[in-house]
Amino acid sequence: MERLNGRTLRALLESLRDLHVIQNLDAFAANVLGKLPKVVPSDVTVYSEVTPPEIRRIEQPVVTDAFPGIKEAFERHMFEHPILTHHLRTREDSALKISDFLSRNQWHRLGLYNEFFRRLGIEREMVVGVPTLPPRVIGIALHRSRTDFTERDRLCLNLLRPHLIQAHRNAQVVTEMERDLALITQGIEMLRAGMIVLTRTGGVRVMSGQARRWLDEYFGSPTRHTADLPEALRDWIGHQEALQRGTDDMPPPPTPLVVKGPGKQLVVRLLSEPERRLLLLEERRTAIEPSSLEPLGLTAREAQVLAWVAEGKSNEHVGRILGVASLTVKKHLEHVYQKLGVESRTAAAARAREAAG
Repeated sequence: MERLNGRTLRALLESLRDLHVIQNLDAFAANVLGKLPKVVPSDVTVYSEVTPPEIRRIEQPVVTDAFPGIKEAFERHMFEHPILTHHLRTREDSALKISDFLSRNQWHRLGLYNEFFRRLGIEREMVVGVPTLPPRVIGIALHRSRTDFTERDRLCLNLLRPHLIQAHRNAQVVTEMERDLALITQGIEMLRAGMIVLTRTGGVRVMSGQARRWLDEYFGSPTRHTADLPEALRDWIGHQEALQRGTDDMPPPPTPLVVKGPGKQLVVRLLSEPERRLLLLEERRTAIEPSSLEPLGLTAREAQVLAWVAEGKSNEHVGRILGVASLTVKKHLEHVYQKLGVESRTAAAARAREAAG
């Protein structure tokens, strides 16, 4: 099994600290493209979002602008890409290389190589994915003109992957809240998000009204002073920060605090930098009303089945609840998958939670 030397491990740890700064999606992409090649050397690094037929690519350094028509060439041939087609089929997001699928001769015979990669002087590629709902695909690709990527390079990317995923999710929340705050400046009240800005010592500098209401609801009786956080929340913040500092080992990715309530839950995320810390709060439903799923094009019975599946119930359990056979539940689910364009319970449940808000 590959092992990392001290220099590589230090580069990894430095990258982890940089990943978890407060940033929106654009800043996240720029940060990753600037920092990742310091861990895994790359001639060109690309952050891409593919929602067929639309493609968004951010390059570091920018190379495609010098080749007229090359972006269109990629669009014409992108479904020849072995990593992309493998991901669309399996949704696997771990680090993969072109050479995992094709020999060099096979790779050189593709229109994708000859009309796109060859013109850019790129011979080797390794990609790590960021999970997202189909049909959208998000990937971070590293490219080299000569030597292939090693198993140590793959190990580094796979160690960074959970941190990339969590940092991307945090950036999504920040981006959404930036949009909400922009609406507030136009006189529209933010309805479904809470924000708390903390001082260096852990006190509250700014707290939105929605955040205060959720703290009172989910953590018990109201705190006496607006500058106070509930003790359980303070303890969680201290534990999260202790995990990220003062260690030579690979720390776990920061995880949100989830506080359950009746039919819903509060999700609290901590984003920290040396000079500031921010708590982002959002409330999610855990009990889904089947009627909220019917706009997805489902029948009333299919919506009932999906609502229970989204709560983690097995086919047998759903069948007992609805008074039907488990095979009938399975058949309803097959229809749900077809209508939603998904291939798994997990993806269908994610769409249900998204639709239910």
